[in-house]
Amino acid sequence: MFDDVINFIQKVHNSLEYIPLHQPRFIGNEKKYLNDCIDSSFVSSLGKFVNRFEEEIANFTGANYAVATINGTSALHISLLIADITKDDEVITQPLSFVATCNAISYCGAQPIFVDVESESMGMSPLALEQFLEANTTIKRNQCINNLTGKVIKACIPMHTFGNPCRVNKIKEICDKYHIVLIEDAAESLGSFLTNQHTGTFGEMGILSFNGNKIITAGGGGGIITDNELLAKKA
Repeated sequence: MFDDVINFIQKVHNSLEYIPLHQPRFIGNEKKYLNDCIDSSFVSSLGKFVNRFEEEIANFTGANYAVATINGTSALHISLLIADITKDDEVITQPLSFVATCNAISYCGAQPIFVDVESESMGMSPLALEQFLEANTTIKRNQCINNLTGKVIKACIPMHTFGNPCRVNKIKEICDKYHIVLIEDAAESLGSFLTNQHTGTFGEMGILSFNGNKIITAGGGGGIITDNELLAKKA
């Protein structure tokens, strides 16, 4: 499947044909709902539409809680802060992703560690993750210590590339073994399931994006999904 994607990108790149990045379609009650927001004066972080949106996202994904944010990047940044990521920590992620994934780590002052993706899903490779941890870390007092830097590897952020689920169930097993918090970058994968479970619900937290190029859009916006009530309240 991904060979077809790559071949298509190469074909477009070598031609003069214009292919838009995204084409949002507004064919329902969008204007009506926007007018309702304006009439209510709730056009920012509060109002019935925000509550309804959070409830419907939670219901659709199967998460216990959903918290709306200003965008997907802020959702990831907030998730890392809630997971107590600081400048003395390291966070594992993948090199194939939008730069926001790595930026959110940097916003916390933490250092990213990149492990390779696999060709089947173009998401983080569980094999590469496990090999890195086996070769380079030690568990001390229920913390995963990087032998090369002496820093704690506190979190792991796999990303579901193009909405295609990575093998996050296996990644979770590895993270649990090494006492690493799993936070899923599910920005592109609303509506994607792995073994009948929605992406973003395997880890402690998952994030979604509602930017103009995503499955559904609010013009912008993001969200955190979690089953943990305390984490939801902190968010």
